[in-house]
Amino acid sequence: MAASLKDQTIKGMFWSVIERFGSIMLQFIANIFLARILDPVDFGLIGMIMVFIAISNTIVESGLGAALVNKKEATEKDFSTIFYMNTALSFVFFILLIVFAPYIAEYYRQPQLTILLRILSFILIFNALNNIQYTQLIKNINFKQLAKVNLAATSIACLVSVIMAYNGFGVWSLVTQLVLIAFIRTILFWIWSKWRPKLIFSISSLKELFGFGSKLLLSALLDTIYNNLQALVIGRVFSAKDLGFYSQAKKFEEVPSYTFSSVVNQVTFPVFVTMQDDYEKLKNGVRKSMKLLVFMQFPLMFVLILIAEPLFELLFTSKWNEAVPYFQILCFSGMLLSMHTTNLNILKAIGKSNTFLYLEVAKKVIGLLALIVGMQFGVMGMVTGIAVSSYLSLFLNAFYSGGKIGYGVIGQMKDVLPAYILAFSLALALYLSLNLANLNNFLYVAIALFLYTTAYLGLAKLFKFEAFAILLSIFNDKIISRLRK
Repeated sequence: MAASLKDQTIKGMFWSVIERFGSIMLQFIANIFLARILDPVDFGLIGMIMVFIAISNTIVESGLGAALVNKKEATEKDFSTIFYMNTALSFVFFILLIVFAPYIAEYYRQPQLTILLRILSFILIFNALNNIQYTQLIKNINFKQLAKVNLAATSIACLVSVIMAYNGFGVWSLVTQLVLIAFIRTILFWIWSKWRPKLIFSISSLKELFGFGSKLLLSALLDTIYNNLQALVIGRVFSAKDLGFYSQAKKFEEVPSYTFSSVVNQVTFPVFVTMQDDYEKLKNGVRKSMKLLVFMQFPLMFVLILIAEPLFELLFTSKWNEAVPYFQILCFSGMLLSMHTTNLNILKAIGKSNTFLYLEVAKKVIGLLALIVGMQFGVMGMVTGIAVSSYLSLFLNAFYSGGKIGYGVIGQMKDVLPAYILAFSLALALYLSLNLANLNNFLYVAIALFLYTTAYLGLAKLFKFEAFAILLSIFNDKIISRLRK
């Protein structure tokens, strides 16, 4: 059983990486073309209104998907009830956004936002219509099917958006990409999934699932508002152009950080649920997952900080240089995201949704104070404040979440600090060395990546990092052995 679960976890993580990284890379590649064609203001306009889509989408989902994953024996009655609930809420918030769109446009002093927001609001309905199919795939750790759906939808939408941008559609190319991804996902889920809602709606089922999901809803809502608060403030207090630079930096930083955190969330949550009655087993699973994740994520984020400036010029041209320092600071805080997610999934897996909520409130208070102080120093001050709060919040997560299973702050710091110190030291050494050489952007990036990767893996092997041994074992077992067959 243990071997089966291990294989299922590794397989799930493999396909989840393909799905998340593939989707994000497709959008990233499309974004390179779009950033070269479009103006930073276009990206700023989308950044202004996506906060309202994100908040509405969080409320529509209501934490009920996670509640279904958490419930060991979810029934057809549960699935159908949640489907109708999500769909009804999506229409409610769709209408609300249609009505309030002019007032939101007035808040930002950007009249064109009215029509943009009204079109983007269709995303809520499309997402609600595919939520159960998505949840079932997560619950069954079937990330292969999920990868097929998301990669197909993202490929088509990105291609259409780039063609539109080349033909002078401006900001509408960005709107079309976002709406098309949600629409195509829904069509494909309904074609490939055998599940169909029954004419069942159970109040008792809704109450039971909402009892768990409501805490996650409030936590997710806090998180969504908090994560989009910067866009609200920058768009109002500063300018659409400033928000465009920030949005581009954040979007680029999310390629590695969000890929890792979403993989962690998709795979570890359902796997941790299977261990919820055995805390010792859960602790070992969390520990190995965390060591492996930070071993990969820390060096990736530090090397991106190292090569940020030449990389931005190569990919986006020099008109985006103002986004570089935002990107570097976001990478500095984003490298902790997989640790945050892993800790929070412990609480969700063992059913501690109350603690989950209280912890999120405490962290958001810290972040809000950092944001308010940072605002006094402009956009850079805001981004720096958020980064500092991310590190402070990690200690809260480790204390309350990890502490539930005997894997608290000290245990986690002992396991992750070696990778952090090694990744940081190499980045600093290469920065001091390469800046003495007069290299063009391409050579700087290529040499930095080669030297950093080689040195990091070599030193990890020399110092006998456990995560390196685990990664090597997975590589040998799952890839080399299959190539030899």
